[in-house]
Amino acid sequence: MSAPVLFTLGGSMDSRRWKDPPDKALRAKDILIRASSLTEDKNLQAVQFLGLALETCGIENEIATFLKKKCDQTFGMSWQCIVGRNFGSHLDCVEYIHLTISKISVLIFRCK
Repeated sequence: MSAPVLFTLGGSMDSRRWKDPPDKALRAKDILIRASSLTEDKNLQAVQFLGLALETCGIENEIATFLKKKCDQTFGMSWQCIVGRNFGSHLDCVEYIHLTISKISVLIFRCK
């Protein structure tokens, strides 16, 4: 039995990047807002930032770093970001948005 062929979204085959066939690639149009305390304008910008992160970054840590920097530049300092398939959280936040795409959750927040 031969090994399965893996496809990557950017990067080399030996890196820890998303390994899904192109028909299962993460697409910005599939981003859902699960919960948010942000304004409608900030919600739209956060979704756009995640779409751009999915195009330019490969691993969860890179996506989180990209989103944190974009939010700090656009909305002011002190934003944090968690990206992953399985995590728990309990935060006392001033502002937050919880996004999902496929089985990946993204939590962007600013605490007191």
